[in-house]
Amino acid sequence: MSYAIRQTALTADTTGDPMMKDRVTAEEVKRALTWRINTGMYQAGEPLPPVRQLAEEFGANRNTVNKACRALQQLGILGARPGRRSPVVAHIANGASAMDLVRSQARDVVWQAMSAGIGRDQLRAELALLVEEVYGVTDLKIRFLECNPYDSDTLSADLSRLTGVPIGAGLLDEATQDVEAFAQTYDLIVTTFHHLAEVTRMLAICRDRIIGVDTRPSSTSRLGIARLTLPRIGLVCTLPGTAQMLEHIILSYQPQASVDIALIDSPDSVRRLVQECDHLVVTHNCAVTLEELTGRRADVVIEFRIDDQSIEYLRERIRAARLKSTATLRPGRYA
Repeated sequence: MSYAIRQTALTADTTGDPMMKDRVTAEEVKRALTWRINTGMYQAGEPLPPVRQLAEEFGANRNTVNKACRALQQLGILGARPGRRSPVVAHIANGASAMDLVRSQARDVVWQAMSAGIGRDQLRAELALLVEEVYGVTDLKIRFLECNPYDSDTLSADLSRLTGVPIGAGLLDEATQDVEAFAQTYDLIVTTFHHLAEVTRMLAICRDRIIGVDTRPSSTSRLGIARLTLPRIGLVCTLPGTAQMLEHIILSYQPQASVDIALIDSPDSVRRLVQECDHLVVTHNCAVTLEELTGRRADVVIEFRIDDQSIEYLRERIRAARLKSTATLRPGRYA
């Protein structure tokens, strides 16, 4: 049985069959754990799940799992941290250690194939197909949807950087062009809380794969608001919901101020607000239009960043989706 197929059995089998426990070796558990770490299921700096849980997932006994963990600690893939009973995923300076492990495992597979009478060309072709199968399943397709290109590009780039997973930028309209095709294309669909209800209505057929993330004004934006000194503050943005949230934030920093609001798609209201207010606060996607309409620059341009709890929740959902993907692989012609 090839490594990838054996990994699938280790990932998916939870039958608790005593015979299965006897067949799973420390080497196989070590390979499975390495694979999970390399695919991002376990992040650097985080502890592994408890040994009992791993033993149940892999169909192995706890001594076997402990032996595998010790071997990974010797390779520098796992480490220990005071106060933690479970090993911690270590930062690996480069891929040399992991590649040495893969090369050793691959050599064993090649020897086994040759001993079984499998020809070189056949083995090469089968391995190439297997690589495409495994990487194709575990590379999740994730789309971030927003109402404007700037927010979509900026926030999806932030999400990609913070999760370590490529997340494509998209606009809300693209989901409505062919709902079924869109739902079939993406493993996870991410949007902000502002659009979560809208996206869920549009893509009701895959609502279990829709994730909302909370966005907040950046620390620089909040500092700018706190430094305003005059009493009349004008706020310009695109959506009423955004205006309500930002008004609350402004008043929490400036409780003695009055806040007047205009939406950017109402030019007359924007011009009137600019004439009447001492300070102008504007969301980043309205800053250029505001200056074109009025010739005045904002005192504070609000940039949004994604809340830390939302990032952590998204990471958990990505790990769960990866685990689900690997569980769908089953031994077939490669067994």
